[in-house]
Amino acid sequence: MLRFCTSLERLLERITGLAGFIGCTAMVIMIALIFGNMLSRHAFGLGAVWAQELEWYLLSVMAMMGIAYAMKFDDHVRVDILSSRFSPVGMMWLNLVTALLVALPCALLIIQYSLPFAETSFHRGEGSPNSSGLPWRWIPKALVVVGFVFVATESVRQALENGRRLVQHYAGRA
Repeated sequence: MLRFCTSLERLLERITGLAGFIGCTAMVIMIALIFGNMLSRHAFGLGAVWAQELEWYLLSVMAMMGIAYAMKFDDHVRVDILSSRFSPVGMMWLNLVTALLVALPCALLIIQYSLPFAETSFHRGEGSPNSSGLPWRWIPKALVVVGFVFVATESVRQALENGRRLVQHYAGRA
C-alpha cells in the first residue's frame, strides 16, 4: 500500500510540475509579447487590441498554473506565527490536515462554482467587446477550473506525502 501511495505521489508531482512548466512558458511568451507590443507602439505607432488582450490571457495562464506550483515548493503565503512553533512532526500533521480540510475542499468548491461560469461563457460564444479583440473570452474563465484542478491535485499529493512521512515516523518509533 505504501508503494502505491508513493507511486501516486510521484505521478501527482509530475502533474503539478506540468502546471509549473505551462505557467513558465506562458510567462516567457507574455514577456516577449509585451516587449513586442511596447516596441511596435512606441517605435512605429502601431498597436493591436488582440495582442493586449492576449497578454491578459497569458497572465491568467501564469497565475492559475502558478498557484499549484507555488504550493508544491511551499512558496505560498502561510501564517507562520503558529506553524513556526510546531515540531517537524507537528508540521507534518498541520500540512496533512491543511491539505485535506482546507486546500482540497476550497479547490473543489471553486471548481464546482466556476465550471458553470466557464461553460455558460463557452456556449454563448462570449468574446471581446472590442471589434478587433479575441473571440474566446471563455478561455480565461476555464483556466480558473483548470488551475484549481491542479491545486486539488497538489493538495492530494501533499496529503499523501505528509501521511506517508507520518506513517514512516511512527513506524520507526515502534
